[in-house]
Amino acid sequence: MLFDARARSARRIADAEGEHIAFDCEGDVARIDLVAGHLPTRPVLLGFEIVADARLGRQLAALHRIYLPARAYPQPQRLRRQHLALLAADARASGASLREIADLVLGPGDWPGAGEHRKSLARRLVAAGSALCAGGPAVILQSWPEGSP
Repeated sequence: MLFDARARSARRIADAEGEHIAFDCEGDVARIDLVAGHLPTRPVLLGFEIVADARLGRQLAALHRIYLPARAYPQPQRLRRQHLALLAADARASGASLREIADLVLGPGDWPGAGEHRKSLARRLVAAGSALCAGGPAVILQSWPEGSP
């Protein structure tokens, strides 16, 4: 999706490091820092560096506020499930068993649980996390796939 700074009435401040753009975003002020560059006046496709650390949730929420209409804001529960799915996929790729994955992402509990609920959920989280990884960052920023955990 193209970003149009003019349509957002963006305020620009340039300095030696690049350009800083601030604009209204659903009642909040959003800021984009362009390192060693300037935002063209025409609509552009922006690329973002997202760091997988304690700021991850805030970074994803900011991108959602910028690109999604208010009614399509991500649900915190959906982001939490995506995070758990990515953790499950990473654990599986490292050789963890489904039981170990369930303990890691769901906390301790009976194995496999009533009706094998925990085992089934762990299996679905691994599959969803693998799909997220295969799809790349765009999949995480889009809606949670129908029928996912």
